[in-house]
Amino acid sequence: MGARMGISLRREWVEPLLATGPALPALEVIFEQWVFASESELRQLERLRERHPMLLHCLSMNIGSSDPLDRDYFEQVRAFADRFAIAAVSDHLSWRSIHGVWSLSLLPLPRTEEALAHVVDRVDEAQACLGRTIALENISQYLPVPGDIPLVEMFNQLHERCGARVHLDLNNLLVSERWLGETPGAFLDPLTADMAWVHVAGHDDVPLPIDDHSRMPTAACMELLARVAPTVPVILEWDRERPPLQKLLPAISAEQVQGV
Repeated sequence: MGARMGISLRREWVEPLLATGPALPALEVIFEQWVFASESELRQLERLRERHPMLLHCLSMNIGSSDPLDRDYFEQVRAFADRFAIAAVSDHLSWRSIHGVWSLSLLPLPRTEEALAHVVDRVDEAQACLGRTIALENISQYLPVPGDIPLVEMFNQLHERCGARVHLDLNNLLVSERWLGETPGAFLDPLTADMAWVHVAGHDDVPLPIDDHSRMPTAACMELLARVAPTVPVILEWDRERPPLQKLLPAISAEQVQGV
């Protein structure tokens, strides 16, 4: 039985995937992990693309920043997406640089009309560069930000004004709830923007967790997934303390068997 969830691809899983050929519904590829790949590694990725639909996830569009968009970066993303025939591309509703100084973290935007209008213009510019509509992911948030526009309304308005879809991260909603008290339902219930795909993941069970993708999705995360009942791809993220692929795939299938 094929897994109901796809996975966010990590480089050490490429050869095992090619060797075993599991029936995954989708693979998410993180662009920054392939920028410096060799041609032989890219050909391996092409072999995977022949077997699985692919989604392209980016970390450096820097959509919310006031710094100019990096046109060279967008040209590289477009060339990569074209090579692998990937239509769905996403990044985050966040910013990462100011005056050319970059943060390693994805930083939240003010929830203001000024910030929203700025992001609409930036998304329009990014989509023109890429020749594709993009999706934006909700990030984990650990501190309040200025402004009184609900986060979900930022996403709804972005979809209405520039066509950007939501890359919905359920674990990020749960982590933000622990820090800020904003319930996932406050985001999910009023959400009208179209979804591109969904992230599920787990985190350490501590009072104030971070979004470290270090576990299988929690029961709360899978309950949210059942509540959303998406018709778009569902992707498992796992970054820290990653298991070997041969242990991960049966765990994904078990989630399917349980009907969660």
